[in-house]
Amino acid sequence: LQQHGRPLRPINRRKAFDFPGVHCPRCQAPEPYLYANGGGSQKLVQCKVCHHGFNPKKRFAKELVLRCPDCQWKLELYKQRVGFKVWRCPNPQCPHRLTALAKLSPDEFRQYQQQPSQFKLRYTYREFEFNVRRLAEQSPVQSRVDLSRIQASPRVLGLILTYYVNYGMSAAKTAALMYDVHEVKLSRQTILNYAEAVATHLRPFLNDYPYQLSDDLVGDETYLRVKGKWHYLFYFYDVARKIILADYVTPHRTTESACIAIYQVVKRYAKIPEDLRFTVDDNPIYRVARLYYAQHEDIRFNLNIVKGLTNETEVAREHRPAKQTIERLNRSFKANYRPMGGFNSTSGSVN
Repeated sequence: LQQHGRPLRPINRRKAFDFPGVHCPRCQAPEPYLYANGGGSQKLVQCKVCHHGFNPKKRFAKELVLRCPDCQWKLELYKQRVGFKVWRCPNPQCPHRLTALAKLSPDEFRQYQQQPSQFKLRYTYREFEFNVRRLAEQSPVQSRVDLSRIQASPRVLGLILTYYVNYGMSAAKTAALMYDVHEVKLSRQTILNYAEAVATHLRPFLNDYPYQLSDDLVGDETYLRVKGKWHYLFYFYDVARKIILADYVTPHRTTESACIAIYQVVKRYAKIPEDLRFTVDDNPIYRVARLYYAQHEDIRFNLNIVKGLTNETEVAREHRPAKQTIERLNRSFKANYRPMGGFNSTSGSVN
């Protein structure tokens, strides 16, 4: 510490300092540079370095206050969602609200007077309470079966996977067919264990392969049963390359789940394309996921909304074929998944 080109000397005390270990809250100067400057009921301390006075006994952490960038009013908590909070400006004279209100057409204004809850005119801020990089899976699921120590030969293993995966047969029917046709007696659980072990070994090759991906992607979610309960499968698909890029299984259909599925896609790119596009349905979780990536990851992409069965907009008419490809993929998945009757574990559904 220096002042006027010379070292700043510590305070030469004549009395003991009443607040040992205290630092200046402004410049973090240590105790030897603090004066016991006050007296009476309020014992104030003054810093010799920055001349800041403070009461060491009344140091409270200030509460973070979110304010509207247009009118500086304090935002109010509007809604509590799963994984994030929605804050809204309560000022009726906020410039953001007045500008949005002025842009309404006469028909929209009359509808706004009848149903104001259908219009979002006030400034809104979403405070996310999760980190997608921490939530995303970092290591593959480990299998309970070591393929190098199974009793079945590679030919038998290939026949099992052909019947179970390629032909979409259930594990019980695969075991019965192996015994009736090939005279190999296996249990239903053995078929499931072999399929899970093979999927565990193949998954890293699929995830780490350097695909030449396009910037036109399509996503959707569907149902599947895990341990007798409904779960959701989020998956994204490259329209041009015909490659499945994400397959995230979760019990919750939330914004957090959509963010993790999108993270499985973006981490496959060495460089994020400038014109990255996702074609999805009208589920609002994808819009909120786009806000999350713009705020926290500095990743921006466009959303092509294809809603319902009719082309009400030009965007829906242009991107309807892409949405139909993933709907066809959805039907193919269900055709192979339906004979299984569900999964007994989360790892089995993931693999």
